[in-house]
Amino acid sequence: MRRTRQPIPGEIWVLVSAALLIALGYGLVAPILPQFARSFDVGVILASAIVTVFALVRLLFAPAGGALVAKFGERRIYMGGLIIVAVSSAACGFAPDYWSLLIFRGLGGIGSVMFTVSSMGLLVRLSPPAQRGHTSSLYGTAFLLGNILGPILGSLLQGFGMRVPFFIYAATVGVAVLVVAIFLRGGAGASPPTMSSRSG
Repeated sequence: MRRTRQPIPGEIWVLVSAALLIALGYGLVAPILPQFARSFDVGVILASAIVTVFALVRLLFAPAGGALVAKFGERRIYMGGLIIVAVSSAACGFAPDYWSLLIFRGLGGIGSVMFTVSSMGLLVRLSPPAQRGHTSSLYGTAFLLGNILGPILGSLLQGFGMRVPFFIYAATVGVAVLVVAIFLRGGAGASPPTMSSRSG
C-alpha cells in the first residue's frame, strides 16, 4: 500500500525562504571581504583574518549557542541571531578602519551561530518525522542557491563600491527577520518535544 507523504508545514517554508535570503546576502559580501580589508592599508595576513575571524568566532561560540537555545527557545535565539547579523553587517559597511571591521565581523559570527543552531532545532521540531530528511535537504538547497547566486549578484554591484554589498546583506537579513517574525508561529518552544508529547 502506497504511503501518502505528509505536506511540509508552512513554518518550514518560512525557514527555507529565510535561509535563501541569508545565504544570498552572505554571498554578496564574501568575495569582496579581503579586498575591502586591504583598502585599510593592511597586509595579506590581516586581510585574510577578516574571513578567519568569522569562522573562529562561530567555532568558539557554538557551545554557548546551544545553551542559549536550551534556555530561551529556538525562535528567540533565531530572531536574535538574525538581528545581530543584520546590525553587524550594516556596521561593516560603515567601518572607519580595519580593527572596527574585524570586530564587526566577529560579532556577525556570534549571530550566525545563534541562527544556525536554532534553525536546526526548529527544523527537527517542526518537521513531521517522516519528512525530516526532505526538509533538511530543502533547507540545505536554499543555502546553496544563495551561495551560488550571491557572488554573481555581487559582481554586478562592483561599480557601486565595496561598502554597498554590506548594506544589501543587512537589508536581506532584515527582510528575513520580518518574514520569520510574521509567519513563523510554531517556534516559540525552548526545546524539542519529548517522545511522550509527540508520537509518530
